Amino acid sequence: MVSTRHYFILAILLLIVVLSKAQSNLFIYHTQGHVNSSNLNPAFLPSQEKFTFSIFPISGMGVGYNKQEVIQEMLSKFAKGTITDDDYNKIFDDLVKTGLFYQRMEISLLNLGYNAKIGAFNFRIKEAEQLISNLKGNFSNFLSDPDYSTVYTDRRQFFPAEIVHYREYSLGYGKQINGKLSAGIRAKLYFGKASLYSEAEGDALIKDGDYLLNTYGPVRLSVPLNFSQNADSLLSGVVVADNIDARDYLMNSKNPGIGMDLGFTYKINSKVVVSASVVDLGKIYWKSNLNTLILKGQYKFPEKYIYEKGDNYLSKTPDFSTETEDVHGLFKIEKDGTAYSLSLPTTFYAGIKYQIKPTINLGLVDRLINYKGLKHNSVMLTSGFDASKKLNISLGYSIIGDSYFNIPLGFLYKWNFGQAYLGTDNLVSFLAPGVSGFSSISFGTVFYLFQDRVKYYEVDYLPFYKRKKHKPVNRNGLIFNANPKF
Repeated sequence: MVSTRHYFILAILLLIVVLSKAQSNLFIYHTQGHVNSSNLNPAFLPSQEKFTFSIFPISGMGVGYNKQEVIQEMLSKFAKGTITDDDYNKIFDDLVKTGLFYQRMEISLLNLGYNAKIGAFNFRIKEAEQLISNLKGNFSNFLSDPDYSTVYTDRRQFFPAEIVHYREYSLGYGKQINGKLSAGIRAKLYFGKASLYSEAEGDALIKDGDYLLNTYGPVRLSVPLNFSQNADSLLSGVVVADNIDARDYLMNSKNPGIGMDLGFTYKINSKVVVSASVVDLGKIYWKSNLNTLILKGQYKFPEKYIYEKGDNYLSKTPDFSTETEDVHGLFKIEKDGTAYSLSLPTTFYAGIKYQIKPTINLGLVDRLINYKGLKHNSVMLTSGFDASKKLNISLGYSIIGDSYFNIPLGFLYKWNFGQAYLGTDNLVSFLAPGVSGFSSISFGTVFYLFQDRVKYYEVDYLPFYKRKKHKPVNRNGLIFNANPKF
């Protein structure tokens, strides 16, 4: 596992992370009055203002990923042009040790909302990219970890991995059905840009007294890349397709898909509200830039590195290392151009909110991302409070995957004609990057269109009296407020 050509999957992963600008926004779920909370549950749509509008680049962006120290080190070397084969090996080994790796990026391009008597509507265009993988297991640990000495011949390891980049056009609808129940639905049209879906497997077996390590199965790819092979059927090079440029890639509409979101909220009493939703229940049909690679590799484990063996296991000596041994045979491939379909990673939310007083609430939300052998679960407890009439602050604690020390912090600032937000699911990643394994940031702005201007001053000590506003008076070049607020 020395050559960088064996890490083309990882290279795509790293490229996506380099280009990511924005979010894992779980803290938004229970933020009072947050217009983007309907992205997580369409039943929240009735709480939006009558007309809302936002457009790229201020409409919202962010990025969230775990194992941030591995990515940060890689990005530093990548930016300096000093990344080497040993660095790729180290990143691969660290990802194997990490187990479940998760990364999500969203960029909102356009957001339009309208709240009417018959219900609330929202039209949205966004770019989304998500990666989820788990390379940890008996087979991969045996190859990459010097301290992991035994591989079993009756345990085939699945290498689940999924990377997908797509554009989404969606129309959401939410309705306050009665005083307690709200429901929502969002219909989605997807256009896929690139995908990687691994069905690869690896195992060890005994044949004619030899211990063989084998790889099987396809790594399905729809990417604008050309792959070349050498005489031994090994991947020898990867280049960008000559007929593809950035515009062609971003505007690609040859990979259509459909999906939906569903959600509800139910008010148990005046203080307690429960909610749940399912997001991205859909599929994309990949028909362009098909470059599936089918693994058909084998490696005969050398006798000199066998410490102990039995009918269903093999133990290696401490001298064995993939940095010195040629295990390229595990990566023999065949290329395939067959079209395929790919279900998107589906996300489930379940939440409960308790209103302590009009300006303070407690919220608990659980998020489960489920995808063909991969599950990523997060739980967040937040306290939201109104610091003023315009500023809402969310603060709490969360467990994100296998990262157990995360402090979410979010700010929502609202004024007469819009709102802006800034937040993170983990403040610790900024203050002490080595302490926590997860990092994220989110921000955005939404405007309220066609709002009526406030024509009166509120007088705190006279709750039923409002002083009428007047236009400023120009007297000899000086501006005076004819009726100031006291």
